[in-house]
Amino acid sequence: MHGRISYAAALVALTSLYAITTSCTSSGDDRPPAPRATQFADGASPRVAYTALRDVDTIGAFMNRDVTESSAAVRSWSTAGVFWTLNDSGNDERLFAFDSTGQDLGSVTVRHGRNRDWEALATGPCATGHCLFIGDVGDNLARHDDVTIYRMPEPAPPGLGILATGDSASALRFRYPDGPRDVEAMWVDADTAVWLVTKRPLHDATGNTRPSQVYRLGPELWAANELTVATLVDSLPNFASRDIRTQITDASHSNPFGDPAHPSRLAVRTYGMVYVFEVDRTSGRAGRLVGHCALDALDEKQGEGITWLADGRLLFTSEKRNAPLLTANCP
Repeated sequence: MHGRISYAAALVALTSLYAITTSCTSSGDDRPPAPRATQFADGASPRVAYTALRDVDTIGAFMNRDVTESSAAVRSWSTAGVFWTLNDSGNDERLFAFDSTGQDLGSVTVRHGRNRDWEALATGPCATGHCLFIGDVGDNLARHDDVTIYRMPEPAPPGLGILATGDSASALRFRYPDGPRDVEAMWVDADTAVWLVTKRPLHDATGNTRPSQVYRLGPELWAANELTVATLVDSLPNFASRDIRTQITDASHSNPFGDPAHPSRLAVRTYGMVYVFEVDRTSGRAGRLVGHCALDALDEKQGEGITWLADGRLLFTSEKRNAPLLTANCP
């Protein structure tokens, strides 16, 4: 747990963006190759001045008193007006449904799931149509040899005060190619690939801070039925540093089902900032940085979750019982 967070100072991203690819060889050497310097899609430098959030509004608060450590949030694409959240480590394997005012819409037990440290939640396509993806990927001390993502068909919200049991969840157990990582941000693309980005700062051999690493799990890995390896494919501008306010706590894809009429953007939040990127519809990668906003106006005690609303605003959630639900625009 952390104290009140106020982000009064501007963050400056590194002046380069790294694109990294890795592959596993028959010799078993799956270490990533050396990074290759590149730029954003528009050729611009990632050195972008931040702006304040616009149109900040408190629209409600979590009414279900069992929601005490909301670490992620996601908007339902199958039921209008419904959102889902979860509690992190030390809590039951439950997903909580709520509306935009925070009204309790019931909760669902995730069958065959284990909550070692649930920190991420996303929605995306699957064989049954709409699925929820639960990231048991938190690892504060970076010591877990492998982590797990659960996928289950999105249930209908059970209703006020009702605890239901969801369909069985599929499990994708994997490791990172370059050792254990602490991750809280995850999103799913229209091809059902799962993307993850590291939370905490990483350092190179000289002690300099490295960019936040981005990993991909291809859709074919769900059929593996064995331990798999994520691919290190990219990086984001380095906004992770020793300052806890820069640590990445959630991410949200605005168009996980690939609607051609809908903009594809990725929001990545830290304790003190939100970054908005365009998403390349072909590769699924984050591209041009189009927004970079400070979160001071939210006045959160420990803000962690973020998701897109249907109208393009962002919904922010935080930990603690009866935590407020806030909306804003960035940029």
